[in-house]
Amino acid sequence: MKLGSLTLKNNLILAPLMNITTPIYRRFCRHFSEIGLVSVPMLYTKRLMKNPKSVEQDLFKIEEERPISIQLIGNDINALKSAITYLESYKFDVLDINAGCPSKRAIKANEGGALLKDLENLKNLLSVAVKYCSKPVSLKTRLGFTHSDMNFLNELAKVINTSGISFATIHARLIKYRMNDSKLDLKGLKNLKQIAEIPIVGNGDVIDPYTAKKMSGYTKVDAIMIGRGSIGYPLIFSHVQDYLSNEIEISHQNNIQLMKEHTKIYERYIDEFLKDISLNYSHEEFKFVELKRNAIWLTKNIKDSTYIRRDLSNAKNLKQLKNVLQNINEK
Repeated sequence: MKLGSLTLKNNLILAPLMNITTPIYRRFCRHFSEIGLVSVPMLYTKRLMKNPKSVEQDLFKIEEERPISIQLIGNDINALKSAITYLESYKFDVLDINAGCPSKRAIKANEGGALLKDLENLKNLLSVAVKYCSKPVSLKTRLGFTHSDMNFLNELAKVINTSGISFATIHARLIKYRMNDSKLDLKGLKNLKQIAEIPIVGNGDVIDPYTAKKMSGYTKVDAIMIGRGSIGYPLIFSHVQDYLSNEIEISHQNNIQLMKEHTKIYERYIDEFLKDISLNYSHEEFKFVELKRNAIWLTKNIKDSTYIRRDLSNAKNLKQLKNVLQNINEK
């Protein structure tokens, strides 16, 4: 499918989630499903300008993951230019500008979601990104900061339509509601889609094929971004694709055997990623943190799995963690 100037195999996108959609996580999800586009979670433009080597781990082997997007967050034009200059040495497909992060850190720094309070600055940032980056540029944002009416959506649409970006991803919430403090505003997303002149990607609370169908059918967005719905459910992209394309209904079934199999697959991707990479700490420590976090997530939907998560959480090192995984049995 076409997403602006970008050609993708389908209209499903893995969201950039800090400390979640790591390189291993992205590869793991693609092991099970075709995913049109994945993304490197947000990198700070000022950090890139001052110490570009600090992000080398985030960008390691990204050329093997194409098509892939790199997301930047910041509000300083010079830092943005510097970041783009550095990133031009990497092979990726989209530069995404974050104007939707609702974290207290982002809002205090007048970046991320705070840019929705200064649409002129947002437009300037997008225009600079389009001018200086050789790749297509996209925007990820929300429907507003503290409110969203047609007047604001029209102003946001002007920015989207005139800044030269290829597409925009809209999380159908306000910044003030952060993550899950409110229901999605699918009507607002639909209204913005109708006045946007470029492709719009819908985002927010897509946790299964049915929520994907509801968003797609009601808002008519061009693509769907899935983030937290993929946690512990790596098959979600395949299930969504089957349901949207062929109305094949598949629910998320999980059990201990499947959880163990998925954890072993995840471990293989960790080992592959660690080849040839230099870290500031041991490979074993990296593997322990990455594997433990995802093993816990992969207990999702397993009946009476509290004891499994408890034992996994109590593991203090890789040896203990692998011992727990080996000895998990039905109770």
